[in-house]
Amino acid sequence: MSHFLKIQTQIREREHLVAALRDLHYQFQEGENLAVRGWAGQERAEVVVETGCQYDIGFRKKTEQYEMVADWWGVEGNSPIRQQQFVQQVNRQYAYNLIHDQAQEQNLIVEEEEELANGDTVIVLSERG
Repeated sequence: MSHFLKIQTQIREREHLVAALRDLHYQFQEGENLAVRGWAGQERAEVVVETGCQYDIGFRKKTEQYEMVADWWGVEGNSPIRQQQFVQQVNRQYAYNLIHDQAQEQNLIVEEEEELANGDTVIVLSERG
């Protein structure tokens, strides 16, 4: 029996996902149909994060969004990575990168950034004037 858990994300763009993983200093592979290792089997994904053990975390495109797939029992039992923390880190960094890229595309200026105690970031944008 497999322990794989699939988590639907709001991540839509591979380039921003990869940038987020890079910013967070995770080692990963990109490709098509890569193996995501887990107990008693494998899943397939386009981006595979190495956890430092024999279990991986994968991201694969499902319709418009990416789905995260991992054997979290194996990941959490054999590496320092914890599911909730990992998901939050990746989502925050993805959103941060996406906002900055969209601001640049729309010719907006980042006026101020403040990191809150809970880890969220408040970004104030303005039009170039």
